[in-house]
This record gives sequence, C-alpha cells and structure tokens, in this order.
Amino acid sequence: MGRDLGIANRLRAAGLNVVEVAGWQTRGSESFNPRGSVDHHTAGPKNGNAPSLRICVNGRAGLPGPLCNVLVGRDNTCYVVAAGRANHAGLGTWNGLVGNSSVFGVERENVGTGAEPWRADQTEAAAKIHAALISIHGANPELVCEHKEWAPKRKIDAYGIDGNQMRSMVRSFLSKPNPTPPPTPPKPVANNFLKDISDAAKKQPILKRGINSVAVKNLQTNINAIVKKNVLKVDGDFGASTERWVKQFQKDRGLTADGVVGYNTWVQILASRF
Repeated sequence: MGRDLGIANRLRAAGLNVVEVAGWQTRGSESFNPRGSVDHHTAGPKNGNAPSLRICVNGRAGLPGPLCNVLVGRDNTCYVVAAGRANHAGLGTWNGLVGNSSVFGVERENVGTGAEPWRADQTEAAAKIHAALISIHGANPELVCEHKEWAPKRKIDAYGIDGNQMRSMVRSFLSKPNPTPPPTPPKPVANNFLKDISDAAKKQPILKRGINSVAVKNLQTNINAIVKKNVLKVDGDFGASTERWVKQFQKDRGLTADGVVGYNTWVQILASRF
C-alpha cells in the first residue's frame, strides 16, 4: 500500500481535533500495509499536553523515528506524525499480524505508571482514532490491540487499559456513520516547529540562582503555566524557591537536576508550553 496519506482526513471525519506535524506525509517507510492498530502510552513527562512529540518524530537513542503514526495529547488532540511505517510495536504478534508494517502505532500521552488515571474521554478518543485508522484497511476491530497484548512478556502499555474493552468500543464506532467534520480549519503547525523550539532555546540566557532579570520573570511565568499553579512569585529574582522548582522540572524531564537553566532545560520548557 505504501504511505497512508488519508490519516488526517479520516481523523477529522471522526470528529477529532487534528494537528498535522510538518513532513508527516513523507515520514516513515513506504513498506507499509497496515490492517491493525496498536495502542501505546508514551511513559513521558507528567506535565504538558504533548511533551513526547519531539521524540515521537525524531526517535531516541537506538531507535530512529518516527515512533508512531499518531500521538494523542492529554487534551485528545491528534498529532499526525507519520504516513508510513513507524518503529513502535517491535517483536510480537496479534491475530496473525507481525511487524510494524502490519499495524498503525498510536502513542497516547501518559506517564504510564498508574499515577495518571485515564479519563473516560481519553479512552473514547483512542477508540475513535483506532477505528478511523483501520476503517479503510479491512475495518476489523479484532486487529486492534494493546502493546501489552502484542508483546505480553516485555510490555505493559497502555497501562490500565483493557484490550477487550477497547476493541468493543472500536467496533461500536466502526458501526456508526462519521459525524460531519467541524467547519473550522485544522490547527496549523509551523513547518519548522521543532527547529523553532531549538532556535528559541538558543536565544535564551543561562539562568541560575542569584540572577535578577526580566528573563527570570519569563522563566517563573513559564513554570507557573506548566504546573498550572502560581507556585512562584514572578519577581525576576532567581532565589531558593525558583531553583527548587527548576530542579524538580529538570528531574521530571530526565535532565541533570542542577538548577541551572541552559539550552536543554529551555528546550523542554518551550516544548511543554506548545
């Protein structure tokens, strides 16, 4: 079949909010003939709507991107990452399907430990996504599975999700006509979105305890927005409280928790605000 260029339109037709990540139409191998779909959690940072987007697009050490076809943000926004085969399922099988070329990959933003229970609307959105993806590829709900069903000896995702329940919901959505797509245009993403974040981070000053500046005010405002609470006084003073919250943010993102806001920390802060 090759790359599936109809993903974004099918998701919109299902009534979902869609963001097309720049380059998705040519991302992923053309060796792609999907009949099923695999449900994942990202096991990513606990803050931000789609903090795993960059990794899903570019991959990580030892595993090149794309790592999914669709990334689902915490607000159920569907980020269309790749039209071709993605590196997501790995070794395993489900109902005769084998290999990444046979299945779509859906990553859902969640810490994946049970500390972030799935909301009912998130599970419903996931079922709609899987139904939309397989709708022109045989539309067999039995070919939708959790990653832990695909590879039960090595995977736990999507944590807390029952595969039989997911397939039942997918079956229900496949039997219903799609709603009329919303008239509003899709939310645009700049063609150089990931590059923009990197460039913006490079322009930010290095901040650490003892500095008092407008840049520190910007940092404090960003941290308050990320944690969705006014935990810091926006006074431009990089004191003990600001340092403590910076270290916690760095720890949550897997960064060196040294309290110094340099390039890598700025990248994560800016990406979390996306």
